[in-house]
Amino acid sequence: MKKLLIIINLLMCMTIFSEDISVKKALVKVYTSHQLFDYLSPWQYGQSANSTATGFIIDGERIITNAHAVLNSKFLQVRKEGDSKKYKAVVKFTSEEYDLALVEIEDKSFFKGTVPLKLGTLPEIQEKLTVYGYPLGGDKLSTTQGIVSRMEHNTYTLTNRKFLIGQTDAAINSGNSGGPVVSKGKVVGVAFAGLNSADNIGYFIPVNILNNFLEDIKDGKYDGSPLLGLEWLELESPSHRRMLGIEDKTGGILIKKVFKNSPFEGVLQKNDVLMKLDNYPVEYDGTIEFRKNEKTDFSYVNQQKKYGDNLSYEIIRDKKTKTGQVKLEKKDIKYTVVTEVTIETPPSYMVYGGLLFEPLTSNYMAGVIEKLGSVYDREELYKDYKELVVLVRVLPFDVNLGYTDAVNQIIVKVNGEKYKDFKDFAQKVKNVKSGFIIFENDNGDEIVLDVKEVEEQKEALMQNYNISSDMSDDIK
Repeated sequence: MKKLLIIINLLMCMTIFSEDISVKKALVKVYTSHQLFDYLSPWQYGQSANSTATGFIIDGERIITNAHAVLNSKFLQVRKEGDSKKYKAVVKFTSEEYDLALVEIEDKSFFKGTVPLKLGTLPEIQEKLTVYGYPLGGDKLSTTQGIVSRMEHNTYTLTNRKFLIGQTDAAINSGNSGGPVVSKGKVVGVAFAGLNSADNIGYFIPVNILNNFLEDIKDGKYDGSPLLGLEWLELESPSHRRMLGIEDKTGGILIKKVFKNSPFEGVLQKNDVLMKLDNYPVEYDGTIEFRKNEKTDFSYVNQQKKYGDNLSYEIIRDKKTKTGQVKLEKKDIKYTVVTEVTIETPPSYMVYGGLLFEPLTSNYMAGVIEKLGSVYDREELYKDYKELVVLVRVLPFDVNLGYTDAVNQIIVKVNGEKYKDFKDFAQKVKNVKSGFIIFENDNGDEIVLDVKEVEEQKEALMQNYNISSDMSDDIK
């Protein structure tokens, strides 16, 4: 018996050793020089920084890493395991929502001696896995082992969207980002985050998300994960369920709102009870059983699809069951008055009389210290606007005396007129015919500038603040 245990342990060690050798032939270290945007001075770039991360080679001489490892990159290099030479690389595709990026290298000699990793399947709970990477504090490859402890929906690194996430007790530290999480010799996930406040808790992007990303970019562009555009409430209350006529049924969530451009626009109504999506019963708390005895958010269903696919549903309306299907089309679903843009989107801006204007975007909201949280509570006030404009700050100059303390204000009118979006706002400012221009904010306060003085002092103001252009290229 003792000899048998020794033989089994030796076989296990040989398997791990063999796996290590094959994985090492696919590992790369990623070196990135980032340049961030400056929303207080959008005509120039802001702070620069360098970072390192991990990546791995898959079929087609492509490299996978995290999006946050290469975002806003000005210079990108990779080095394969066991080599000292760094090769110049380019980012071909990024998904901020998945926190994944695909990197390519022109010099194909880089791939000599490498072996691409194969993709596996979604790992089971308690399945053993190994995380490979280059954590900070050293230049050598690090491997950590652990098990899959949990699978559930949670918020990813770069956006507020939630996707299926894997949790492991294998250590994942800074620099491990983008490294392969391997089980049985195949990739089952991509490392991307650890909890600073907890020991031995790391997270990885499951392989099904990576497969979705690779499938998405096959046509040469990235579309993203289909959205449902629904706001809903849990239905745990027995009395509420009796009122809706579903006391004898299990599950179901209450539809509170269908957003504009949702695939369910004109299909679902307020107070409908969503019972099923693609034959997955939806529990009263908004979860579905995605694997036997494992539950996660019902958005798992639409997140396994791509734009153009159909999605079936079952609802109860007025105590009657209705079924049907919708097509998941790529449309801009407007959830809030804040315009969603990618992190790599350069800021749009306009400087007029020393007043710096920008559109109210997710990037702006993330970048300002004094948050404009109140805009979410005033949706009705902004219903006529496709995009809102913010007076970011005032660059003090003779032309704008008396207004230099104005900062972070929502502008709603130009000379008494509303605008549609930032381009329309800029057009109204540029085409002003009167002697004075009036900017009105959402509290009814006004800023009045002399149009002639604005023109006369424009060149001096721009020189004084080293402004290369009074507006971004997208609105010229």
